[in-house]
Amino acid sequence: MIHEIGSSIPTFRTLTFRAGLNILLADQSSEATDKDSRNSLGKSSMLEIVHFLLGSSISADSPFKAKALRTSSYWGRFTIGGTRLRVERRVHSPDKVFVSFESPPAKRLMQEDDLLDPYTSIKDWTAWLGNQIFDLPLIREGTDFENGGPSFRSLFGYFARRRSDQGFIDPVKYANAIPDNDAQVALCYLFGLDWTIARAFEELKQTQKNLASEVRSKGRANPELKTLAAVTAEHLVIEQRASIQRDALSNLQVAEHYDELVNESAAAKREAETLSLRLAEVTNVINHIEASFNSETTASLADVEKLYQAVGFQLPESARRGIERVEAFHESVISNRRHHLSEELNRNIQRRDKLEGERRAQTKRRTEILSYLSDKGAFSDLGVMQRRLAELDAKVASLAAQKDALQELEDSKSQNRISRIKLKGRFEADMGERKLAVRAAILAVDDALNALYTDGRQKFLRIESTETGPKFIIWIAGDRSGGIANMEVFSMDYGLYKVVSGKMNGPRFLVHDSHLFDGVDPRQTSTAIELGSNLADKVGGQYIVTLNSDKFDKLPFSQGFDALSKVMPVRLEDSETGGLFGFRFE
Repeated sequence: MIHEIGSSIPTFRTLTFRAGLNILLADQSSEATDKDSRNSLGKSSMLEIVHFLLGSSISADSPFKAKALRTSSYWGRFTIGGTRLRVERRVHSPDKVFVSFESPPAKRLMQEDDLLDPYTSIKDWTAWLGNQIFDLPLIREGTDFENGGPSFRSLFGYFARRRSDQGFIDPVKYANAIPDNDAQVALCYLFGLDWTIARAFEELKQTQKNLASEVRSKGRANPELKTLAAVTAEHLVIEQRASIQRDALSNLQVAEHYDELVNESAAAKREAETLSLRLAEVTNVINHIEASFNSETTASLADVEKLYQAVGFQLPESARRGIERVEAFHESVISNRRHHLSEELNRNIQRRDKLEGERRAQTKRRTEILSYLSDKGAFSDLGVMQRRLAELDAKVASLAAQKDALQELEDSKSQNRISRIKLKGRFEADMGERKLAVRAAILAVDDALNALYTDGRQKFLRIESTETGPKFIIWIAGDRSGGIANMEVFSMDYGLYKVVSGKMNGPRFLVHDSHLFDGVDPRQTSTAIELGSNLADKVGGQYIVTLNSDKFDKLPFSQGFDALSKVMPVRLEDSETGGLFGFRFE
């Protein structure tokens, strides 16, 4: 049970709870307009504080992330497992839980040895809560609960659903994000069925998932091949290609002294290229000499006389004799130069012919070598064939591994199906052996369903054994948008509260946020509140509800049911100081 909830914030409005029904109302102030909202007054924050005190982490969208609350702490007074205690947690140091008992608990809570301010860890705190509230082992190591077993936090959510967890969407799951199997394990445990069967279904699923992941990993080299048939066919084809390539490689004739011949061929090629360069140089020299022959000219005496006549003078005899002497000298020079060029031209022509002969010889030798090697298989072909065979062998090995993995997956699927059928049979047998537990669960939920809807519509809780695990199906016929889905959630929580309170300590309280009643007909809302109130009285616990006052005022409670007396002294208001924290914050 919850007795009080408070905070280190001076303006925080401490909440005091009584046994039975507790209604926390949010009023609209007289100054408020139609645009004002009461969604940030603290109704849901009260629920967040309860979860925080009982071991939840601070999520990204938690109100405790607000700058104004970062240094705040919260405390609560509870009776848990018959022991009254005070618990405190601090937002800036959430790993520490400060717990003090009014009397020694039946099971000791492990605490750090700090004489000034002893505290316990979140792990030890939630383990102790699980033991005291849900009869979970205090030490999980070495028990069935060690791996994948229910824990306090995986069970408590059904008794205090949060809108931030999308907890009002599915009656089977108190948070939309939790895996289906976690919900199956939790409900089996709470209703008194063999929860280890639900866990075994998940283990089978994980085994199959891991094997499928391994198959995908081995198939990355061949991602387009997804089935065993496709991989088998491709494996046969590539294996045949590798065999053909292997035969071709074994039949390939490689000439004796192949490396020497290849080196000689390469040397001949390099020499021919060098000779071609030198041949080009000599050819350029020959062309230059031939051009020089054509450019050699001399000025004659007749040319000089024509020049004098053009200007009206007669060439003097002395000048004539001088020009004749120069002309004779120049002729001698040109004759000597032409003789020299002629010798140089002949020498370069001979050099050219020699180079051309050598080049042709090297080219011929290279051609002979390549022709000889072509009959035996070129060395480059040998390397290409070897690389191709290596590639084919690697692909054959890859396909073989992928084929084996897919075959294992296929075999595993068959075995997995057999195992799931066996587990289905085990769960059916377990329900047969635990008829009283099944009956208690169905009738507890049916109490709520029949009280909420008396018009004869179809409504039920069914616990089914399927090949994918236990299924808990709660159903009310009708328009899903008319609040019926919310009443399915209420009926599930009501049934769990009743069953758990009867067979174990339980939390001794059930909390429902006002969002559970959004869109619900006022008649069903009032009936649900009365049902929760009566059950809380019967089990000696609490039913805590948050509501907006205008909706509360319109609820048609039964005659004789004094709902107003169940309203808590603190009433939240949408004024600047009227919220739970006593101030507004972003």
